[in-house]
Formats: sequence, C-alpha cells, structure tokens
Amino acid sequence: MIKVCRTRLDAGAPAVVRATAEDLVLAVDDRHITPTGATAIETALNGLADGDPGAGPGGDS
Repeated sequence: MIKVCRTRLDAGAPAVVRATAEDLVLAVDDRHITPTGATAIETALNGLADGDPGAGPGGDS
C-alpha cells in the first residue's frame, strides 16, 4: 500500500520516501501540499498499483 502523509520537513527536503516490504510512504512537507492534495495523490498511486484504470468518465483518471 502507498501512503502519503503531510509533515514538516527541513527546508531543503520537500519530500522523503521510505519503502518497506509492505508499504511505501511518501512524506511531503506540509507547506507544499494540502490535505486534499495528499489524499488525491495517495488514491491515484494506489489505483495505479492495483491496475485500476480509474473511475473517471470514460476510464480517464
């Protein structure tokens, strides 16, 4: 599962990724992404990982 979380990072690091056998966590500086943006990215990435073409009209994501 892919998770996107918002956190305060150092000024030189807008995002950090940590991967384990079970999860991939993308930590994004909260000054650069909204809660809605984090949720949207998480949903889109998990949809790609599952092979889901998307639920948009006509199969568009």
